[in-house]
Amino acid sequence: MVLVLSTLNTLLAQLISLPELHTAILLSPEGQLISVASDPSRPKDKARVVAGVSSEVWQETKARGYGTIESELGRILVLPIGQGKGTSPEDQAPLLLLALNSTDVVGWDELQAKGKSLVDHLSVTVDKLRDRARAGAKSPTSLMVPGRKTR
Repeated sequence: MVLVLSTLNTLLAQLISLPELHTAILLSPEGQLISVASDPSRPKDKARVVAGVSSEVWQETKARGYGTIESELGRILVLPIGQGKGTSPEDQAPLLLLALNSTDVVGWDELQAKGKSLVDHLSVTVDKLRDRARAGAKSPTSLMVPGRKTR
C-alpha cells in the first residue's frame, strides 16, 4: 500500500502518445509536482507551467469533478485521484491530481478515457492511504482519561 515513484513515472509514461499527447503529470491540488512523463524534447519548465495551470484550473472547476482548458500550451485535462467521500470539504478533497497535456488533435473524450483509466487504477491505493492516515490522525485530547490530570 505504497506509491512508488518509479512505478508512477512508468504509468504516466504509458499514457503519453507522442507527439499529440505529450505530457502526463501527477501533482498535489496545490500544484506541487510529484511525477512527470513528457516528450524528452520539451523543456522541463513547460511541465512546471502545466502543473501550475492545472492546479488553478482545478481550483476553478472542481465542482464539475474535472477541469479542462485550451491555452497556448495546448489542451489540459485535470482529474482528481483519491477524492474522499466525507461530508467536509477536507474529506472530499482529492489527495492527488492527474494532468494531461496534448495538442488540439487529441479529442477531449480520448483524454478523459486515458486519464480515467489511470485514475481508476491509482484511486484504490490512494483511498487506502487516505483511510490509513485518517485512522492514525486521532486527536491528542481523545486519549485523555476524564478526571486525570495532565502535565
